[in-house]
Amino acid sequence: MVAIAAVVMVLLVGLLVQSQKLSAQNVKYAEKKANLEQQIKDEEMRADDIENMKDYIDSPEYIEKIARDKLGLVYKDEILFKAEG
Repeated sequence: MVAIAAVVMVLLVGLLVQSQKLSAQNVKYAEKKANLEQQIKDEEMRADDIENMKDYIDSPEYIEKIARDKLGLVYKDEILFKAEG
């Protein structure tokens, strides 16, 4: 009877140890999952920003801005005033 009780206690202790290990591993996986979900959100926001930038670059406003700033182009009927100094 004592031997059976000892075996049951050993099995119970082993079960408790494994339970603690699994619980700790579960916490690690939950943290990893939260981190990956945040990375997914960040990448989705980045993809949206890239799409918006692509739309802006294709717009006439952007083309006009670059033509004015980088190339110094103006419309035919436009008068430019330059500051002295």
